Amino acid sequence: SDGTPPKGVADVVAQAAIEKAIQPSVESCVARLTAMETAGDISQLRRRVIEIASSISQDSMDGSRLTKMANELLHQPTILLREGKLSRLDIDNVVKSIENELRSHC
Repeated sequence: SDGTPPKGVADVVAQAAIEKAIQPSVESCVARLTAMETAGDISQLRRRVIEIASSISQDSMDGSRLTKMANELLHQPTILLREGKLSRLDIDNVVKSIENELRSHC
């Protein structure tokens, strides 16, 4: 033998290397890329909702409570955007839904 492992052993080792080293690296890179791509959408969503909360609070004089509520309502959509499970096209609907929720608590 020339020291080369049998084909079956080499295949098992190669597959284990892919699963343990390469796949996690690829997943990490994809997650970072998705986060970079969605950063602008997340900023836009948060800015729009905070502006709405500020506008509503000028009328109701309860700004800090509404801002806190807005941030709580933004949490899940922000995560979904970051994970790529919510699209840029959904942002308007999310903003309207949060606005309705904020207005219902005034």
